[in-house]
Amino acid sequence: MTVAIPSQRTAPEVWIDVAARQVIRGGREVPLTRLEFDLLVFLARHPRRVFTRDHLLRSVWGYAIAGPRSVDVHIRRLRGKLVTPVVRTIYGVGYRLEDEAPITVVAD
Repeated sequence: MTVAIPSQRTAPEVWIDVAARQVIRGGREVPLTRLEFDLLVFLARHPRRVFTRDHLLRSVWGYAIAGPRSVDVHIRRLRGKLVTPVVRTIYGVGYRLEDEAPITVVAD
């Protein structure tokens, strides 16, 4: 599916339409799982803030029963699907949105 977005020169690389649960990159929809989408939205709504794996498990998954490495797997898959650098690893602490992440949340 191709979605019309504003001029590519001024448009961010990644658009998140929360209401439609869609992520658009380069004018095309990126298929994400529910948890990948929720993780991306959570990080995009809290730029420059570092989150531990446990905090992400509680905030995005809704529980901390899953192993902390589950977060690593979802981050890796999200990075692979978006190609654009959007998540930074803070070694020994956790993850945060990249400072220069070209992301815009377009609907809520």
